[in-house]
Amino acid sequence: MSDIEAVRRDQAQGQVGIPDYIPTSLEEIDKIYARLNARFDSLATHRLAYRLYNLKQLGYLIKDNEKRIQAAVYKDLGKGEFDVSSGDLWPILNEIDLAVRRVKGWMNDESRIWDAMFSFKFMRPRIKKQPKGVALIISAWNFPWQLTLCPLIGAIAAGCPAVIKVSEHAPSSSALIAELLPRYLDPEGYAVVLGAAEESTKLLEKPWGHILYTGSGNVGKIVAAAAAKTLTPTTLELGGKSPVVVSSCANMKIAARRMFTIKQMAAGQICIAPDYVLVVKDKVNEFIDACKETVDTLFPPSPSPWSFLHTPQSSSMRNTGDFDRMISYIDRAEQQGKLVHRGEINKDNRRIGISLVKMNPNAEGESGGLVEDEVFGPVMAIIPVDDIDAAIRYINARPHPLALYVCASKRSVFKKVIDQTWSGSATWNDFAFATYARNLPFGGVGASGWGSYHGKDGFDTFTHHKAILEIPYIFEPLMALRYPPLTNLRKTLFKFLLCAGVGYSRPVSVEGEENKLRRKKVVKWMTTVLVGLVAVYLGGLRWRSPKG
Repeated sequence: MSDIEAVRRDQAQGQVGIPDYIPTSLEEIDKIYARLNARFDSLATHRLAYRLYNLKQLGYLIKDNEKRIQAAVYKDLGKGEFDVSSGDLWPILNEIDLAVRRVKGWMNDESRIWDAMFSFKFMRPRIKKQPKGVALIISAWNFPWQLTLCPLIGAIAAGCPAVIKVSEHAPSSSALIAELLPRYLDPEGYAVVLGAAEESTKLLEKPWGHILYTGSGNVGKIVAAAAAKTLTPTTLELGGKSPVVVSSCANMKIAARRMFTIKQMAAGQICIAPDYVLVVKDKVNEFIDACKETVDTLFPPSPSPWSFLHTPQSSSMRNTGDFDRMISYIDRAEQQGKLVHRGEINKDNRRIGISLVKMNPNAEGESGGLVEDEVFGPVMAIIPVDDIDAAIRYINARPHPLALYVCASKRSVFKKVIDQTWSGSATWNDFAFATYARNLPFGGVGASGWGSYHGKDGFDTFTHHKAILEIPYIFEPLMALRYPPLTNLRKTLFKFLLCAGVGYSRPVSVEGEENKLRRKKVVKWMTTVLVGLVAVYLGGLRWRSPKG
């Protein structure tokens, strides 16, 4: 029995009821805001035990309700059970596991004594971690659980109450989150708001400790502008066009297999999905052949259960508008003679297979949404480029992407691309796994957003890092140096205490500094070798010495 058939069976048997989607009233939003701020002011959320309790409860929310969650996402997007668990739920559980293990250490004061000037070393310089306040999390529809609850984990770990504005474009998942969250988490500290633009606008009128928004760049600008009015710090996760660079030394078959098993997830409606491919021109036909063979082999046409029209590892397009946009890309490419592979299409359930479009060399003369906008769907542009340098120039001439991918057998190619381009993340020879790396920050740069979360970075996002110095009265003889009258002796002593001065020679040139760095590297290497030889020699003497 397939994943989709199992969900349909459970729904028919009444085992996975989904609550109705009822927007939150504007009056209730005011009450929620007041209630959560009162909870924060009570200092209850600051306690380690409170954070651990709610983190663990969030884990059991997932564990206890996995079938209902799968059914809700299927109703929203047509995703199968395994795809929901692997794409939406596993990252949440991984994040919770890390936070439960590490939050006590994250909360500890951070000593800054090492780099302090001598006089400051005795003032206990450190960073105190404090929650910023009540957070607002505005989540997205394409992964309605991961993109809602992973940011919430950071807020809980940081000791921040949070209001979650879930997406109206995933109504079943949003309604289920609204039902479950107050049953598992402290209802005085965490709340869900249902609704659309009006409810979001109401929320954005209020000052918050921090706002984390996931979604489009256009709405991101609205969020940033609203936050600026209340001087609320923000994290924006905005997506964009994530490029793939395919070198002439790449394994084309492996590149295609790894790319399309990610591109088919959620029908390409993923913020870090590969958006377009820059292929060195002498390999472009080989790459296209590998792509077509991969799609036909892994996702054979209907009536195969693995067809894009049926497979539970893909999904429907969000709405008819998004579906029609994909069709317009495909039809235009076909009219221009650039469509090299047309995916299957089922208008009734808004499902589309992967389509491939071969663009002009270096995309010269190209225009339209396929090259200008984030595709966010199962259509992929393949752009022949002269070489890796041309690919780098193409990427840098456009807004910085959220993710960048490089397919090459040589690590040097990957290093060249990541050293000379800017992106939120970069991955060598695979795709989208940055979202699973709980130990790495997830976030954009420039047009793809700012700020980050996941793991400790999520904790840091919702945490104020307060600088602390302790200057007791016993330091009065030193502090009194600044009192009038300021004699020359006092000025000299005060400068000694507060100014490091220039303790390095005047640089001659950049090349001179490079030579110094090389000499230091050689000296360090020779010292390491010498110490190793001495250790071996002394060990040999000890081995040869007679035992008493």
